Amino acid sequence: MLYVGMDVHQMSTVFCFFDPAAPKGHAYRTLTRPTTGEAYGQVFDSLSEPFQAAFEVGAQAQWVASIVRPRAVEVQVANPSRIPWLFRDGRKNDRMDARKLAILLRLKQLPTVHFPPADVSAWRALINHRRTLVQRRTRTKNQIRSILRAFAYRCPHKSCWSRVGQAWLQSLTFDAGRGLMMRTLFDELTFLEEKLAQVEQHLDTIAATQPQVGLLRTIPGIGPRTAEAVIAFTDVVGRFPDRKRFASYFGMTPTENSSGLVRRHGHISKHGPSVVRWVLNEAAYQVIRRCRALQTSYARVHRGRKDRKKKALVAVGCKVLTIAYAMMRDGLAYDETRIGGTAA
Repeated sequence: MLYVGMDVHQMSTVFCFFDPAAPKGHAYRTLTRPTTGEAYGQVFDSLSEPFQAAFEVGAQAQWVASIVRPRAVEVQVANPSRIPWLFRDGRKNDRMDARKLAILLRLKQLPTVHFPPADVSAWRALINHRRTLVQRRTRTKNQIRSILRAFAYRCPHKSCWSRVGQAWLQSLTFDAGRGLMMRTLFDELTFLEEKLAQVEQHLDTIAATQPQVGLLRTIPGIGPRTAEAVIAFTDVVGRFPDRKRFASYFGMTPTENSSGLVRRHGHISKHGPSVVRWVLNEAAYQVIRRCRALQTSYARVHRGRKDRKKKALVAVGCKVLTIAYAMMRDGLAYDETRIGGTAA
């Protein structure tokens, strides 16, 4: 068996071929080729024996996997942040990185990441793209609010972004410079709203084919955007042994620095997909309004103190994740009577 470590970059890829059965001094062979499908095909098709391959997760990982998987006996995608410390000896280059991957692959010590199918990866990318559009829209609205404050304008309507609110905004007068700024900002806001509608329409189409999205939406206050983010980034719920590991994967559990009898807990770890934490924190406001059981959880952490509001919202988000884990694991809709038992 041949073990192939691949250090993939935008323009070139370094391959290290490790043959444990080769004579001493000839076990490793390294070559560099362009990062193209044609070059990859030539490299792998020239091999005369079966091989396993490993490369680090990155922006091109799905594309690389689509070329290597049909040719390899096994493909592993490495987590570069968890490469064992003994290989971090102060020396680093592409050839060494490729060799390191090949050795760890042979030793079965390569720290890997869960690698979803191509369609799930595309779904995740679209969810992240929607967040980018929402954040751009928020920045645009804040720029408009800044101009309004400069002229001491106060919106007489419930919202500046409703039809009557936007009509009021368009009726205002500014100096030449800020008038041009307002027109460009309005154009940008209209553009972003249109693109958001297109993206959300496509996401709704995908969600309609995912029964678990509808399952999670039975939780009071959880909408389609939150449900689809949890489902897409979970992919296979069976890869998590329990609810604590599930919540930890999304970075919603506190960090710990303990020694002996001293136990210290800090902020949440914020590991894993940030977009899921983002939608959960937004959904927590609706959940505590509509779900009686989670209102109790919120009040227990909040303790009536303003400085604990954010902590309480994060705790509710973590609770929602553990409930979602039990629902996906058991295939059951939300049942408030189970909160505090196996579902919690």
